[in-house]
Amino acid sequence: MNRAQRIVLILYCLLIVYCCLWVPWHVIEQTGISARIGYGWLWIGPSVGYAPYASPDLAVIVLRLIAATALAGAAFLGAHKL
Repeated sequence: MNRAQRIVLILYCLLIVYCCLWVPWHVIEQTGISARIGYGWLWIGPSVGYAPYASPDLAVIVLRLIAATALAGAAFLGAHKL
């Protein structure tokens, strides 16, 4: 593993930590309508009036993790040529 690949690996690890700490939240109202209400640190949730009804938006979290992995994978393979 060369230096460029190690840098990509370190940045990928930092990006994964960021994706797991900066969590998107949504709330499902009694009418059945789901709305994104913001982001919160460390799975605590947003500080709004209906925070007890909020839950992490797992679909967005998984999508961000997949996108980060794809981006880092392409960068890692591209760094091999340097």
